[in-house]
Amino acid sequence: MQKIYKIIYQLKSKYNSNIVFDTRLLKKNDIFIGLKSKNNDGNLYYNKAIKKEASLVIVNVKKKHPKLFYAKDTQIFIKNFCQFIINSYKGKIIAVTGSVGKTTIKENIYHILKNNNFNTYRSYKNYNNIQGLQFSIMNMSLSSNYSVFELGINGSNEMTNLIKTLQPHYCLVTGIENSHIGNFKNFNHLIDNKLKIFNSKRLIMGLINFNYEPYYIKGKINSKVKLINIDNLKKNIYKNKKNFLIDFKINKKKYSINSSRGDFCINLAIISFLFIKTFIKKIKINNFFYSESIIESRGKEVLTYIGNKRICFYDHSYNASPFSLNKQILIFHERKVKQKIYILGSMKELGSQTDFFHMQIIKLVINLNLTKIIFVGDEFYKFKKRFNKFIFYKNYTPALKYFNKEIDNIKNIFVMGSRSNQLDRLIKEYVK
Repeated sequence: MQKIYKIIYQLKSKYNSNIVFDTRLLKKNDIFIGLKSKNNDGNLYYNKAIKKEASLVIVNVKKKHPKLFYAKDTQIFIKNFCQFIINSYKGKIIAVTGSVGKTTIKENIYHILKNNNFNTYRSYKNYNNIQGLQFSIMNMSLSSNYSVFELGINGSNEMTNLIKTLQPHYCLVTGIENSHIGNFKNFNHLIDNKLKIFNSKRLIMGLINFNYEPYYIKGKINSKVKLINIDNLKKNIYKNKKNFLIDFKINKKKYSINSSRGDFCINLAIISFLFIKTFIKKIKINNFFYSESIIESRGKEVLTYIGNKRICFYDHSYNASPFSLNKQILIFHERKVKQKIYILGSMKELGSQTDFFHMQIIKLVINLNLTKIIFVGDEFYKFKKRFNKFIFYKNYTPALKYFNKEIDNIKNIFVMGSRSNQLDRLIKEYVK
């Protein structure tokens, strides 16, 4: 196998090519590896990969072709290839996990290091499960000083597999909330699984931002892991037309950060700085939090016109947890914009606590005295009779008719919910 690994790197070096699992993403001279899933078998697309001029095609199909390499099990090939890359890599690997803010902090860390002249690689978008991790590992730059990866788990023991694959040197937990709590026995079990990130055999240092009582993690972290509570840091925030200036103290020493985004993102900026500061002492921190550090699909404002009317969608349709939905509702509530409406999609994977957390969101809406609310999804719909002053739909489709009817009274639309509610389709109906 060593020979094929070397061939892959020769091709990557020669053509600056990527390794892809999907022929739709394949470009000339890329390397294609076929993967079998429940609904499809990528190994069967070898002809398409060859026609699109892939430099190498790795599948479990025995055919004679100069670009074709046979692997009996491509999953095992990928696993072994990732291990080869990790063992060959001379730089330091950084892993980020947590319930919220993983992608933003990963991007922050990447920009901090890059802006301080470190050759830095980061994992692709928010691909944070095992397949996404393998994809990012196989495309990483072996010449980089640091490589930053985002790790995400939806269930028990997933972190063990991720850490065994990546073996990071520095690990950060951005915070632990109740996301996907239905896939765990209880909150304590969820915490146990998040903290498995610190089980890396190569761990040099870890940091966890924890807002709950310390007894939750007592005895679960070792001396290499530092515990912080970002809410306890004294900070002053000043705002001008374009940026925020954040002053804060750590161990009586003053620091300042210029940020293009505020509120919750300021906390993420400080966590990013704190984490890097623990293992790189001489680091510049001003002006590192750039708007390009947020990937396009996350929390973006989308402007469009419906007729002659200018409309702004605040798009958080990609995901929602009890913590993140609560937080973003409060942020949008504080925005000084007129003619607001909230489209709140239900939250998934909450198990026996589903009713409780959806009820908490409804209570928040009532306490804030919000009136223009559309609740979407079965988990919210069951409360329709009890709270008949709000609008409840089982799916997003009826909301389209509502918009067309009420468009004269709408300018700013907040959209957030779990991906399965397909609220992004509602936005796409109006944003062509």
